[in-house]
Amino acid sequence: MLLESKYQELPTCCQQRDHLITDLENTQKSLQDTQQKLFALVEYHPLGIIQWNIDFEVLDWNPAAERIFGYSKSDVLNVHIGEILLPSIPREDVNQLMTALIKQHGGNYCTKENFTKDGKMITCEWHHTPVVDCQGNVTGILSIVEDITSRKNTYVTAHQQAEITLKKSLKELADIKFALDQSSIIAVTNNKGIIEYVNDKFCQISQYQPAELIGKTHRIINSGYHSQEFFQEMWLTISQGRVWKGEVKNLAKDGTYYWVDTTIVPVLDEQGKPQQYVAIRNDITARKQTEITLKKSLKEVADIKFALDQSSIVAVTNNKGMIEYVNDKFCQISQYQPAELIGKTHRIINSGYHSQEFFQEMWFTISQGKVWKGEVKNLAKDGTYYWVDTTIVPVLDEQGKPQQYVAIRNDITARKQAEAELSQKAKELEQALEELQHTQLQLIQTEKMSSLGQLVAGVAHEINNPVSFIFGNLKHAYQYTQNLLNILKLYQSHYPEPDLEIQEEAENCDLEFLVEDLPKLYSSMTVGANRISEIVASLRSFSRLDESDLKAADIHQGLDSTLMILEHRLASKTDRPKILVIKEYGNLPLVECYAGQLNQVFMNILLNAIDALEENVQQLTPTIYIRTAMPNSTQVKISIIDNGVGMSDEVRQKIFDPFFTSKPIGKGTGMGLSISYQIITNRHQGSLECISSPGKGAEFIMTIPVYLRAES
Repeated sequence: MLLESKYQELPTCCQQRDHLITDLENTQKSLQDTQQKLFALVEYHPLGIIQWNIDFEVLDWNPAAERIFGYSKSDVLNVHIGEILLPSIPREDVNQLMTALIKQHGGNYCTKENFTKDGKMITCEWHHTPVVDCQGNVTGILSIVEDITSRKNTYVTAHQQAEITLKKSLKELADIKFALDQSSIIAVTNNKGIIEYVNDKFCQISQYQPAELIGKTHRIINSGYHSQEFFQEMWLTISQGRVWKGEVKNLAKDGTYYWVDTTIVPVLDEQGKPQQYVAIRNDITARKQTEITLKKSLKEVADIKFALDQSSIVAVTNNKGMIEYVNDKFCQISQYQPAELIGKTHRIINSGYHSQEFFQEMWFTISQGKVWKGEVKNLAKDGTYYWVDTTIVPVLDEQGKPQQYVAIRNDITARKQAEAELSQKAKELEQALEELQHTQLQLIQTEKMSSLGQLVAGVAHEINNPVSFIFGNLKHAYQYTQNLLNILKLYQSHYPEPDLEIQEEAENCDLEFLVEDLPKLYSSMTVGANRISEIVASLRSFSRLDESDLKAADIHQGLDSTLMILEHRLASKTDRPKILVIKEYGNLPLVECYAGQLNQVFMNILLNAIDALEENVQQLTPTIYIRTAMPNSTQVKISIIDNGVGMSDEVRQKIFDPFFTSKPIGKGTGMGLSISYQIITNRHQGSLECISSPGKGAEFIMTIPVYLRAES
């Protein structure tokens, strides 16, 4: 039964369910409509609507709020109210204020000064309403805000505005008066020019006390500099109510002068007539002195420019080198017109004489603000060259950087031409002097060698005669002695027992020794005579008195005769062993030469070799090599080599220079090798070179032709 009754109630329940579903759908639809209307109301409401949470952070922010405060919704979401609207109030104070507001029953109304995003202060009217949940708990705040700044301003009455304006004007006037008193010289006169007021600066500059000025006119400070017409024009202007401006020279109490920049402003009455004059002055004494100095400087500059234009070649360029100004003299010497030069660089007159480094150094100097000086060779328009003594002065800006360059030049073409001619003459004179010195040295040496040759020849002749006599008679003396010895042997054979007196005399003179030694003595005398004959022949060969002209000569014979004369220098000494001479003679023909002069060369080079060997005391075997050969069919080469101390490259390059010597003072004249070089190169049309290095000895190589070309 129960089940049946429940079943009967089922249609009623279903019907109720359908009504509930319908009511729910209607309620949801109404709620959606309400939400849409509320959204539209919030979005399009002319007042700002802001929703905060209980921490006073923004939850919603409508477009009107964006317009009022300038912040977009994305700028302020979850941002505390104090950070955007009350930045000058601490966050804790803002929290306390807002908490007090939401505790008030029924919400709160207030007017506050707030800041916009761009920092502008506005006056806003706020309506704060707490948002509560079903249990009555406050979950947030809904605020409606209106910018009433313009409306508030309209509440100020015209009287208040006038009062404010008046106060502002009075303050501005007081500020202006203070500023003028601090900066300017102020005086106020009546319309007759009688002084009624002066400020402290007037007294300071004029050196008068106020009591000395009040009631007086400005004649008290009249310097007498300006004319009567000057003051008449001033009074005419101000008496017509117009402002007058001018510069006035005044006289201070101590007799000094000062300048003031003066502005006189008439103070007009209701009829527009001047009742007072306010004179505002500024001290321009320093400026006037500067102007005077500047005018003087400008005159000096103008005078200098005139003098430079009359005497020098002047050009001005910018800091890139573009020509901006040239004077007449520049155009005269370069033969260009100003229009052809302005806007160009100095490449237009570049002669190509100077290197790129020359101009780089010049630009480096002037670009650093330093003056450059130098001599420059330029090219004129017609292709001729001219020289200028140049000074380039940089004109600097306030930062010390060059903004212009002033080039001052003087024509030195004539001087440079004279210097070139003088230099050429000096070279010619130097060459002539060198040739004269060489000739003089050669003449001196030739004369010395000629005198030496004559002496040697004379000695050789004087020795040769007695030696020839001795050598010629030695044979006869030897034969006579042999005959006497043979007779003595016959006497001893036939008279073996001579008288006692003969026996005693034979014992006293050691007859047996005499008989044995006398042939040896003759033999030794013969060897000595032969040696003397050889020395005489060598002396005659070295002197070559019979070969002073160009003749075919035996080079080896000349070398041998020179060695014969130097034999005493080659011999051993206490501080060194004998100098070994190794001759490596080739097969040479007779050579056309000046034999006496060649012997002189051999003598000089061999003496230098001996000196070098004597300096090298550590050398165990001092040696001189003499080598002769024919490098080709037309030339003969003679090499003299020693294993002495050698020489540096610096000494080697100067060894043939006149008067140059590396020997101690008094040991060498510096002429021997120089004359030898002249004899080989000039006299014999050959070459003389030296190969040497320190510690490795020296080699002198002479190369001369077999057949010498006839000299002119």
